[in-house]
Amino acid sequence: MSLFLPFIDATRLLKPHFERADVRFIVADSFLGWAQTSASALGVPGFAFYGMGNFATLASRVVAVDRPHAPVASDDEPFCLGAGGGPLADVTLTKSELSPPFHNPDPVSPLKEIVISSGLEVSPCRGVIVNSFYELEPRYVDYWNERFGPLLYNVGPLCLAAPARQSAPTEWSGWLDMKCEQNRPVLYVAFGTQAEVSETQLSALAAGLENSGVDFMWVVRRPVPGLARFEARVRERGLVVHEWVDQVSVLRHESVRGFMSHCGWNSVMESVCARVPLLAWPMMAEQFMNARLVVDELGIGDGKRRGFVEAEEVERMVRELMVGEKGRVAVERVEEAGRAARGAIEEGGSNNRQ
Repeated sequence: MSLFLPFIDATRLLKPHFERADVRFIVADSFLGWAQTSASALGVPGFAFYGMGNFATLASRVVAVDRPHAPVASDDEPFCLGAGGGPLADVTLTKSELSPPFHNPDPVSPLKEIVISSGLEVSPCRGVIVNSFYELEPRYVDYWNERFGPLLYNVGPLCLAAPARQSAPTEWSGWLDMKCEQNRPVLYVAFGTQAEVSETQLSALAAGLENSGVDFMWVVRRPVPGLARFEARVRERGLVVHEWVDQVSVLRHESVRGFMSHCGWNSVMESVCARVPLLAWPMMAEQFMNARLVVDELGIGDGKRRGFVEAEEVERMVRELMVGEKGRVAVERVEEAGRAARGAIEEGGSNNRQ
């Protein structure tokens, strides 16, 4: 992540070469605002792609422009996102749930400058493409399109755009097959590739998983001291994977009935499409906003914790999702959302009526 800003800045060097290409249509990441000025120069339609959902897109705009957290002194004091009404009127966040530099109402940083400059360049584009679907976030799509702009066009879930890949058998796929034969539901645990989790927190997570009595598959990318002994103790019902896994295939496996996730938007979409409820554990960027949507509005999961989580709390959350009443309700809700996701991309679905 330390190279993100230099990389974004360096892409501007491509602009003169980019404008010599024979193009008829441009879709570019929202951070590459210069591509939209190229679209204007070439006289072709330009669309920006936002990696967030509609709710987080709207909430981020409100935080950056309206600064509802300006009067708040404490990082842990809730503030209302929609004091002026609209679909955010009952949504609260804290400054600790906003990533730097935007937790500060008056931030000064290179990231802020890039966000502002890109936003200005994107604003006159033809529209914004969103990896979501209307039925999941209708209030936020409508509010944005009525009050702001450019128009949001939902084209997701993109994970349904291609058929599931037939991967070669792996240790983890064989283990999941075995759990399916044993009729043992599995909790899938993964926090993406960017979040940094402390060794102390990983140890608490391991203890919570062990004490929960739930079968689990946990993806851990880096070595953790003491984890080998943990793996040996839980080998009958837990698998720790130290390699890349095909997350879509994991979530679509019949044995997987829950997903402990950082709530990155791609992971949320993949879980919805697989009809697997989420245990939200947001860590950075807009993940706290995604967790609010998952837990408070959609009801397709539980969680939404921040800061250090003790082993006892991990155990409680895991059991509640996998065998508790909240988990049962979340399963029903995510089944509905999954059906709506499939319907959105079909002929005559909401994606084709924009």
